[in-house]
Amino acid sequence: MKNIYVLAEHRKGALRDTTWEAIAAGRKLASDFGADLTCVLLAKNAGPMAELLVAEVPRVMVIDDPVFETMNSEAINLTLIEVLRPSGSYVLLMGASNSVLDFAPGLSVALDAALATDCFSLEVKDGKLLASRQMYSYKINSIVSFKNSDRVVLTLRAGSFGFSPSGAAKGSIENVQCLIDPASLRKRFVKYVEAEKGDVDISSADIIVSIGRGIGDEPDLDIFQSLADTMGGVLACSRPIVDKKLLPKYHQVGTSGTEVKPKVYLALGISGAFQHLGGIKGSPLLVAVNKDPRAPIFQVASYGIVGDLNEVVPVLEAKIKELKG
Repeated sequence: MKNIYVLAEHRKGALRDTTWEAIAAGRKLASDFGADLTCVLLAKNAGPMAELLVAEVPRVMVIDDPVFETMNSEAINLTLIEVLRPSGSYVLLMGASNSVLDFAPGLSVALDAALATDCFSLEVKDGKLLASRQMYSYKINSIVSFKNSDRVVLTLRAGSFGFSPSGAAKGSIENVQCLIDPASLRKRFVKYVEAEKGDVDISSADIIVSIGRGIGDEPDLDIFQSLADTMGGVLACSRPIVDKKLLPKYHQVGTSGTEVKPKVYLALGISGAFQHLGGIKGSPLLVAVNKDPRAPIFQVASYGIVGDLNEVVPVLEAKIKELKG
């Protein structure tokens, strides 16, 4: 493998977390393959973002043009085709965002490249690239290899690749003229439509206390909110809690709710259905409390407590307060 490319994602003039996570994955692959690592930045007024990237990546290719003010999938797709076609063998790494999913399949077809989406782990074994991803609605972890191993396009699951800034790359910036004709584009950006936001944003929380069906039909939510406050976290839930209208939708974790990537996840009365676990990204410290010792969540939990929530939660909160002094 000669080249590892990372596409820098941005929104409203700021780099997204998916960019840094893809760079972390790119660093590993570049080291394992002995390949060159390049970050491709397509943006308007790209200078400030390029300066951040060049401190972490050996080479930053910048195409600064108004057409890239937003993540226009058509413009990015056509540009990446022009960038990658002359490159011989390569791996292109991108976050598994909605913007990327809009063009990644078509890009792989145009380049005659292999494609694997939503990868949560990468490794090089005997000189071959292997990617881990989940299938059948998160029920199976699969390790995939690539028949066409010279050209590979990968999208990466958010929170799966931890980035540690070094600021020591002292890379170079290569400015390139726009490679496409903006007038020929059929897509145009209209506006951002922000998702409904409530009193909390569970997607950015480091500590989450999440409640499920096991809390009962008429629970006192103040008990669980108090525990979340004591831990310095936020209160979230599984789908049955939203269906009962105990908490609004923006508190729901899962494939049909909000994807989260906390450092600590405390699951109270949650059985561990794959739809719920599919919304928990990265590898948090997962603590489960459930009265059913056979609950599936115990199979993935870092620590588990089999017991009655009404007894466990007050003791747990008291102990945390004691430790905090």
